[in-house]
Amino acid sequence: MNDQNRKFLIFSLQDSLYAVDLAQIAEVADPPQMWPIPLAPAYYAGVLSFHGDIVAAMRLSLFLGLAECRQPGKMVVLRQELASLAFLVDSIIRIVSEEEISFSAPPDNCFSAHTLNFFESTAIQLDLEKLICAAEIDMQGSR
Repeated sequence: MNDQNRKFLIFSLQDSLYAVDLAQIAEVADPPQMWPIPLAPAYYAGVLSFHGDIVAAMRLSLFLGLAECRQPGKMVVLRQELASLAFLVDSIIRIVSEEEISFSAPPDNCFSAHTLNFFESTAIQLDLEKLICAAEIDMQGSR
């Protein structure tokens, strides 16, 4: 997929909208049964089997410092080459193409890449590289 045809998955956490480049996502699904990860930070809900691979499920709202969502509505699984990681989110809002949005400066948050302006809404595009790196460092520090 070339840069001019990029698409973004918009999802909600609490009362805010977030976005991830669709090319970084393997699948969106309902959260399955999970098993706990001993000694892991509280924002890890557990691990799950995803098409035969072991994937850690992260409560993204907790990781970002938001209140924990009541019951995650959806799970966003990242592509395996990025990380064996899935995000638990409140809900999936929509997919928007690059032609439907404009980019602006991100809020002052180390995990924000851009603000996406679309229709009459805005979403914070997450910088997955920084987020994954911080989660890995945090996980190593908890052991």
